[in-house]
Amino acid sequence: MHLRILCPTLLLLFFSAQTLAETWRNAHVPFVPRGAKIQIRTVLAINPRLARFSPEQMRIMLTSAQQTVKQNFDVDIEFTGNTEMNMARLFALIPPDIRRLRKGLIYDFKSGDKLKLAQGIYTTLTQSGTTLEAALAFSSAYLPAVQAKDLRALSTILAGVMLERLETWRHVSAADGAPVLDASPYNEWIYWDSLGYGVLPFELVISNQLIASAEYIDVDIHSAIRGGVSVGTTTYSRQSKFGSYIFWSTFPFQDDSAYTLQLRNGEKYTAREAAELSGAYLAHEIGHMLFQFGHPFGQNSCVMNPVSMLRFREWMQQIDSRACPVDSRAEMCRGAVHFTYNPDWLLLPQPQN
Repeated sequence: MHLRILCPTLLLLFFSAQTLAETWRNAHVPFVPRGAKIQIRTVLAINPRLARFSPEQMRIMLTSAQQTVKQNFDVDIEFTGNTEMNMARLFALIPPDIRRLRKGLIYDFKSGDKLKLAQGIYTTLTQSGTTLEAALAFSSAYLPAVQAKDLRALSTILAGVMLERLETWRHVSAADGAPVLDASPYNEWIYWDSLGYGVLPFELVISNQLIASAEYIDVDIHSAIRGGVSVGTTTYSRQSKFGSYIFWSTFPFQDDSAYTLQLRNGEKYTAREAAELSGAYLAHEIGHMLFQFGHPFGQNSCVMNPVSMLRFREWMQQIDSRACPVDSRAEMCRGAVHFTYNPDWLLLPQPQN
């Protein structure tokens, strides 16, 4: 007897919500058959202030990603290019008009609107189809002991937790002794989310940069509970053959500051394990890019279930592709979520070289 799982498209707005009252469209859903061989153009974006993976760690990380993608999605991937650029050159690819448009979406600690931040979290939860039960199953162990009667109440709690924990990052030092969050814009998620509107000839950008910030849009629950930290995100890209690209941070795997260890529940990694875990979790983002899978919150056997806090070893030990195969639940179906983009922004001038 064969069990047939029906996989309706959920028509969710995933990482790029409608925020500026303009016309937004869904990017195409790639067709990647099982057994396919896929090339992913890759670049390294390095901040010299922060520790970085060695060439051997990079090799281990990419091999781990290949193995995890093969085991969970039955696709063979090859990372091509692997060139390097500095952060300033990378961020210079963002069209200036888009950068100006989106700057107002960043929460400013001096003049930020906490109610607006909570509303943005609520919008993200509802648009992604996340139920209160699923959200609490995923996050309640990491939140204050406050009862949330509905998603709006939970969003208010998450906003407060996010801002409090984000402030902690200002007291974590980089290799040069200065705070890891400095005056540069490189930690701001919204700018990484905007790179795809520029001439970005890559599907994967790997960086050693800590990406930790608060925005009024697209705040996922797993990012909020860890203080605005994004390990990686998949978002629209005009030049990607998949309609999206991944930005990926190795910082959470390599940093051993007291706060990072707290988020990892004390997990300490050898250089090899950090690289292996980074590669395995990168497969999660590749699942978003190649198939537009969603987040089966609380389903610990699923590679598409986000990591709790930064407990990567704990996350990896629970992954079981046999218990959570493709098409086994709505979030594991192709096109479960959509990446949206603003077609008007494609007409804006590109940066001058």
